[in-house]
Amino acid sequence: MRRIGVVASCVVRLQTRLVPANPVFPIGYRCRMDSPRERACPSCGAPAATPQRWCLDCGHELPGPRRPGLRPAVGIATTLAVLVGAASAGGYTLLQDDKQPPPPPTTVAQAPPATAPTVALPPATQEPAPYTPAPSTPLPSTSSSSTGGGTSSFDGGSSSSSSGGSTGGSTGTGSSNDGSLQQGTQTRDTTPRQPQFAVSDIALGAAAVAYAPYAAPDVDLGDPSRVVDGSTRTAWKAPAAADPTAPPQLGVYVDLAGKEKIRKLVLETPTPGMSIEIYGATSGPPASITDPGWDHLASRSGTAAETAIKLPTQPYRYVLVWIVGAPPDGARPAISELSLLSLQPE
Repeated sequence: MRRIGVVASCVVRLQTRLVPANPVFPIGYRCRMDSPRERACPSCGAPAATPQRWCLDCGHELPGPRRPGLRPAVGIATTLAVLVGAASAGGYTLLQDDKQPPPPPTTVAQAPPATAPTVALPPATQEPAPYTPAPSTPLPSTSSSSTGGGTSSFDGGSSSSSSGGSTGGSTGTGSSNDGSLQQGTQTRDTTPRQPQFAVSDIALGAAAVAYAPYAAPDVDLGDPSRVVDGSTRTAWKAPAAADPTAPPQLGVYVDLAGKEKIRKLVLETPTPGMSIEIYGATSGPPASITDPGWDHLASRSGTAAETAIKLPTQPYRYVLVWIVGAPPDGARPAISELSLLSLQPE
């Protein structure tokens, strides 16, 4: 509030200096005052009263009364602006004086953690205790065992056998009831184990190819991979023949990617009654059915829905099912599954 009083006193002093209390006008100065005696018609010079608007002599319009100047209003507005600014500055100063600044953060020093002193251990001077072996079970001094017609003895660690297998021995020591040590031998069979074999279908997943050396190049031979997909729901069908009475003269062969001994061929067909021939080749495949590279292995007429054919044990890479006769009802020959059973190691 002291600052507001100082600012107000300064404003009053400023106004006093600008407008003195007893102004002194120079000689010859004439104050401009509007009065009825001083008003006159600008046209004829006849006097006119202050509220009079028209000249009574000539009828000319008289000029209006002079409006007061804006200087007093500007002075009052300036004074009010200075007072408002001073009041705002004083209020802001009071608000700032009431606020207390936040205390500065204090950091508390912490002592470092105490570390336990390291105590050096004296070197060990005690000697380790002597090793004492545990007592073992005594072994018989003499024994005999037979394996496949052979005999073995534990006297001195020697062994003998009359069979084709071989045995090996190991010598060990033991203690008897009186505390004396005895030697003995143990035998084990070192005959190599024979591999185990099982019959499996080697055609499953192999490459199957339609074989039609006498068909036109544009004939659709179908999808022969269906005969080795492991499902009887799918089947390969021979293309329709132009002459139903002529033999089909086509078939499907399986490429085993290597020579294999095949014991049995199993054929499943949805068109029983057709006639087939089985061929095998070690290389090729041969270009035609009359090529000497094909070996004739078996023949079947009027096949059933499932036909098993025993084959010779000679190894072949290509196995061909050649269709030589259609079913009696004239249907297109079809093969749903072709299995080649071979003895394979487990």
